[in-house]
Amino acid sequence: MNTESNNAPIPAYPLNQLHQVDALHLVSNLPDESLDMLLTDPPYSSGGLHVGARTKTTSKKYINSSTKAQYQDFISDNMDQRSWQFWCHAWLSQARRALKPGGIVVCCIDWRQLPALTDVVQAAGFTLQGVAVWDKTPGRYRPRRGGFAQQAEFIVWASKGALPQREVYLPGVFQARLEMPKQHLTEKPLDMARQIVRLVPPGGVVCDLFAGCGTFLLAAKEAGLPWVGSELDGHYHQLASKRLAAVKAPPAAELMAA
Repeated sequence: MNTESNNAPIPAYPLNQLHQVDALHLVSNLPDESLDMLLTDPPYSSGGLHVGARTKTTSKKYINSSTKAQYQDFISDNMDQRSWQFWCHAWLSQARRALKPGGIVVCCIDWRQLPALTDVVQAAGFTLQGVAVWDKTPGRYRPRRGGFAQQAEFIVWASKGALPQREVYLPGVFQARLEMPKQHLTEKPLDMARQIVRLVPPGGVVCDLFAGCGTFLLAAKEAGLPWVGSELDGHYHQLASKRLAAVKAPPAAELMAA
């Protein structure tokens, strides 16, 4: 067994569990070539063009003043763009090691950090395959006086080497409406996640390093796929764990993970 510098054993992270650990620690300790998809939604460290806006709490940056719902803040969202890219490169490089040849990265992002993410995905050694769009649909976006509404977020996807040829065809635009109040400040639609995990072969392992309220892992579990994830925040770890426990995986998935 590998050990850390203080000779303490590195913990094993079994499948079909959401671990309350730092994302980089989890992915650094996953076995080589053990994952089929990294499906994740990291903190964007965005929400403003200037440092004063970026360093606000997430509940201040991403919620209109008229919104009545209260949301738990989350960490790792106050970096400048260069620092954010260095951070992303660290966990993406480890994800490349942990993914099987042909494994896929699917990562959500906003318009501000889209160019930075497409750069750092390639710097980490992945082959960029394209960008899809999440259309939040009318009534679920932030209007902008005198300009275009912020109605969309983006999905960067890339592969470790050549893309496997599978008879799966997904749309380039997902029109999916979130119900309010959300369970997480940056929650993504479960219906969209259900479509994305169709790219994973039967028995393939899905990993989410920034699980939030657990939507992506929930989609993997529903599909009968083994999964593993991390969420450092205690509030969201508890929320996601409850959501995952409420869904029973198909028997075949339970057998494969045993």
